[in-house]
Amino acid sequence: MTAETTVLRSLFDLRGKTALVTGGFSGLGWHFAQVLAQAGAQVVVAGRRIERGRAMVAEHAAEGEAALRAMAVDVASEQSVADLVGETQRWGGGLDILVNNAGVADTHPSLTLGEAQWRAVMDVNLDGAWRVAQHSARAMAAQTTPGGSLINVGSILGLRVAAQVLAYAVSKAAVLHLTRALALEWARHAIRVNALA
Repeated sequence: MTAETTVLRSLFDLRGKTALVTGGFSGLGWHFAQVLAQAGAQVVVAGRRIERGRAMVAEHAAEGEAALRAMAVDVASEQSVADLVGETQRWGGGLDILVNNAGVADTHPSLTLGEAQWRAVMDVNLDGAWRVAQHSARAMAAQTTPGGSLINVGSILGLRVAAQVLAYAVSKAAVLHLTRALALEWARHAIRVNALA
C-alpha cells in the first residue's frame, strides 16, 4: 500500500463498498475508479471499449491493486445498463456508489447540427445518465440496508454556454436538474444524489 493510499483511507475509507464508474476507460472516469479503489472499494469500471478497459485493469492489477474489474456497457441501451448493474451487484455483493460519468460531445454550429447528432449526444449524456441512475438506485433501494451515493458528472457548460456545443451544453444542464430532482425524491431511500461540474 502506498503512502498516498494510506492517507486516503485514513480520510475516506471505502473498504467493504462496491462502486460502479461508467465512462471509466479514459480521463476522469479512470481517475475516479483508481481513487475509489485506493480508498478500499471494489470498483467496476464500465464503458464501450472493453478491450481497452481490460488492459487498463490488468495493468492496474499488475501493480498490486486488484480491486478493479472491467465490464462492457452501452448506456444508450437499457438492457446493457440493466445487465451491468446486475453483474456489478453479483460481483461486489451489492452496489453502494455510482459515478455516472459516461458522456460524449459533438462540435457543430447550431444551424447545421443534425437530428442524428443531437440525439446521439442526448442518448448518452442525458438518457444514459437517467438509465444508469434509475437502475442503480433500484438496486440500492432494494438492498438489505438501503442507500448509497450517486454522483452524476455534469459540466461547467451545464451552467454556462459556449459556441458550437449546443447539444452537449443542453444535455449537461439537464443532468444538473435531473440530479436535483433525484436527490429530492431518493433521499427517502437513503440515496444521496450529487453532481460534479
